[in-house]
Amino acid sequence: MSKAAVRDAEVIATRLDEIQDRVRQMIADGTLQPGERVNEQALAAKLGVGRNSVREALRALERSGLVRIIPNRGAEVRKVSLEAALDLYDIRAGIARTAGRLAATRLEAEEEGRLLELLEQMEAALNNRDGGTYHQLNNAFHDHLMAITKNPRLIELNNTIEAELSLYLRKGVYTMAQMQLSHAEHSALVEALRNGKVAEAADCFESHILTGKQRMLDTVTRSIPHP
Repeated sequence: MSKAAVRDAEVIATRLDEIQDRVRQMIADGTLQPGERVNEQALAAKLGVGRNSVREALRALERSGLVRIIPNRGAEVRKVSLEAALDLYDIRAGIARTAGRLAATRLEAEEEGRLLELLEQMEAALNNRDGGTYHQLNNAFHDHLMAITKNPRLIELNNTIEAELSLYLRKGVYTMAQMQLSHAEHSALVEALRNGKVAEAADCFESHILTGKQRMLDTVTRSIPHP
């Protein structure tokens, strides 16, 4: 294959990744709702790309669990049931246990500094009662924790599980008390990582995800209208 052909292939792959990211963001922010049918032509026009590019991006997102493609009907944003969300949390907890163990043995000084910086920023967001900023920082914190493992396959698996969970987690808003408890768990985990306590870090990260599962259940229960 010529150098020009290689460059063209790389440009196409990069473009498709960008389209996927934009559609993924539309799902995350609710522009595309769970169960909503995706009009390829309208989406292509909105993004300013070709319909074939949108179709390829949707196929990739199907592999990520965010959309499903129905023969003769096209793509729709997946719906995730409570039961499926609970199953995903259990898988995520197992990933977190492995991630905690690896991160405790592979943490570098610069990475430690970033963890502490994120903790401080989350503390400030909580003090300002800014749940939106806290949520963004929480995502950055978890992404950084996974990056510290330096295990690409584990990171990819975790990203897939989190993407599916995101389809359900928009159903409720966490309270400030729940976010404060989550932050305390973050602090305990970082302390274990900084001190190289491998077993404790694994326990902390797994426990953090499982208590997150309970927080999600509490939020869903709170949001159900009572007769």
